[in-house]
Amino acid sequence: MATTGQKYRAQILLEPEQHKKLTEIAASEGRSVSDVVREAVAEYVVAKTQEDQWERRRRGLEIIRQHREEMLRKRGGKPIEIDVVELIHQMREERENELLSAIEDLARHRGN
Repeated sequence: MATTGQKYRAQILLEPEQHKKLTEIAASEGRSVSDVVREAVAEYVVAKTQEDQWERRRRGLEIIRQHREEMLRKRGGKPIEIDVVELIHQMREERENELLSAIEDLARHRGN
């Protein structure tokens, strides 16, 4: 794994078995131990970042579930029954009426 750019020195202490395995991997791949360690760190950072994203999503879904349970509790266990398609049609019709009214007002003001 070739990288470019500035690098920072980090001193780490490894267990003897870890060092042995890293040395074996590096030798078998014709790479330096440092290169193998950098690759391992890069993979860990990606995995940890993805894990953090999944954890945030899981917490968000848990909050949504809690809100849903609270709403159901307040409504005596009855869910809100909404026809989403009808609601969208109603909102579009209201918006069209608002736009037509605004156009008519504009036409009246220009006509004067």
